[in-house]
Amino acid sequence: MDTTPKEAAQAVALLQQGLCQQAVATQVHLSQSAVSRIYRRYQETGAFTRRPRTSRHRCTSERDDRFIVSTTLRNRHLTGVDVQQELRRVRGVAVSEWTVRRCLKEANLTPKWPATGPKLTAGHRQARLQFAREHVD
Repeated sequence: MDTTPKEAAQAVALLQQGLCQQAVATQVHLSQSAVSRIYRRYQETGAFTRRPRTSRHRCTSERDDRFIVSTTLRNRHLTGVDVQQELRRVRGVAVSEWTVRRCLKEANLTPKWPATGPKLTAGHRQARLQFAREHVD
């Protein structure tokens, strides 16, 4: 579990008052090694927060993302799998359908379903058939 900046500041303050690492660890409910790391980080950076971590490398480029978005906008009825297969066929990039969905979500493109009306009853069918017979060319 990550330590909060408040816990780190408390540990550093106690160390600077002259307490040993084990006593500080007991007092702030951390391990001695955690206190050691916090103090070393504070000496190196002067901050109580953790350094930013690197994220996972994206498997699609900006160009691939634009292709996914433009393909979807050209045909809003395509599924994520359809766009995935088109990306593989045209650009040679193999990604999962979830990658395609995330890319579309980043572009604020949400899935659309066709609107459906109420089911037709036998009376509706009869009325439609009668209307069609009356209005035959």
